[in-house]
Amino acid sequence: MSTAKRVDGHRYFYSRGGRFIFRRSVPKDATDAFGKTEVVTTLKAQTKSAALIELAEHVAEFERTLIRARTQQAHAELSADIGREVLERAVRSWFAERQGRFQEELLRARSNEDRKARLLELDAYEGTAREVVRGEQGNNLIARWISQAICEREGWEFEPGSFQSRQLMQIVARGQLEASRREREDLEGLPRSSGDITFSPEAYDHDNTIRRSNDRETRLTLLFEAYVAERRPAASTVKSFRQKIASFVAFLGHDNAENVTPADIVAWKNELLGRGNGKGSTLSAKTVNDTYLSIIRTVFNWGYENEKVGANPASRVKVRAPRKISTRSKALNDHEAKSILRASLRSPARKLSTERAFAQRWVPWLCAYTGARVNEITQLRAEDFTEIDGVKVLEITPEAGSVKNYEARVVPIHPHLIEQGLWDEVRRKTGPLFYDPSRHRGGSEGNPQSKKVGEHLARWVRGLGVDHPEVQPNHGWRHRFKSVARNVAMSPEIRDAIQGHAPRTEGEAYGDISPQAMFREISKLPRYDV
Repeated sequence: MSTAKRVDGHRYFYSRGGRFIFRRSVPKDATDAFGKTEVVTTLKAQTKSAALIELAEHVAEFERTLIRARTQQAHAELSADIGREVLERAVRSWFAERQGRFQEELLRARSNEDRKARLLELDAYEGTAREVVRGEQGNNLIARWISQAICEREGWEFEPGSFQSRQLMQIVARGQLEASRREREDLEGLPRSSGDITFSPEAYDHDNTIRRSNDRETRLTLLFEAYVAERRPAASTVKSFRQKIASFVAFLGHDNAENVTPADIVAWKNELLGRGNGKGSTLSAKTVNDTYLSIIRTVFNWGYENEKVGANPASRVKVRAPRKISTRSKALNDHEAKSILRASLRSPARKLSTERAFAQRWVPWLCAYTGARVNEITQLRAEDFTEIDGVKVLEITPEAGSVKNYEARVVPIHPHLIEQGLWDEVRRKTGPLFYDPSRHRGGSEGNPQSKKVGEHLARWVRGLGVDHPEVQPNHGWRHRFKSVARNVAMSPEIRDAIQGHAPRTEGEAYGDISPQAMFREISKLPRYDV
């Protein structure tokens, strides 16, 4: 297809293949309104003069859309700074205008029967208003209409379900109660009370107390537990999530999920970025974004999908940080890999337990020849080593411990490991290979012994001098496996299956990959001669 060329002397006017085109880039601050970064429209007119007339119409429509988008954005930015005092002042003004205009005339025209009927109406009216004030589920259409009218008059734009939208509704409902109280006093012939009793600090405190007692079902901690009950993530994931949720609740000073605002999330984000991690360094932008904020976003999103909260306040909050400069690959290089494997062949320290010594001897080699995650290896049991159709394999299964994608897989054992005697040594053992369950010291499902073995190996590797900050001592094997597999032209589909990575295409997800096929590919890996 030929490239559109701009028509000299005219902005946004292009031609291609005998047709005229309106083309204009959308400013970054208006892409949401347009739904694209550039507007390209083929004009219907066949002649240049007619096309210019049509072009003017498109330019005008573009400008109107742009003005609307920027006006809405300006309103939204102004609305974000509106607090309770401003909302309350607008609500009081709205009710004062209408009461002063209609009340005397209505009271003069009413008979005693009308007044009695009106008092009954006020009972129901006040009931729905109290539901809104106290944060209960209510269907107060009048309060909703009044809120919309006030927003239109003041030029406010609040997102439906946002904290400010709910707060305005509650203040309007409070205004309804105040107006009803005054009307009731007039209908019953009572002297007018001085001041706005419903807006007094005591009234707010009383309603907040009741609201807190009604908010138990939307407590953030309970929302998290409900998420866990349905999704059933790994124990280590639950532990990490629970810690981050507790941190957020402590920062907020309350546990009410419905009262969390995007501003709260942003404030927490900023606090995290300036906070130390307890290990002498600050939390990185990636950690804050991909761990802390991601957890809050996930839980709120689940709550929103299950109609437990009205919105996800964390949906748009992210950490925008410059891309980290990388000075080298994340994979262990040849020298580092051989240094670790060579050290694994040395006699272990005397004080090292039998299981830790066995881990130091074999886990690095297993990681090197399988590309598995270190905790998938350290949780292996003797019974996970088996033979399928003549191929010696190890089974990585959730039954032994955590598996990231919750799916079991088999991985053929490289011939070099068999030659070194791994198979024979494993066959003489039972149960977990790299830790002794009887020696656990209060470990939990979220912090299992197998994980501690991986942490021990990481410290041991760092002690060998493999200490580049951009290379993880255990996970570096996983990156290296991928690099070496590419060098020997291992089938990408089988390579991913061996490492437990998701299929790249829908087609690759069909069928099974046999142990023989995987053994053929894994045997392509060159031996480590150390």
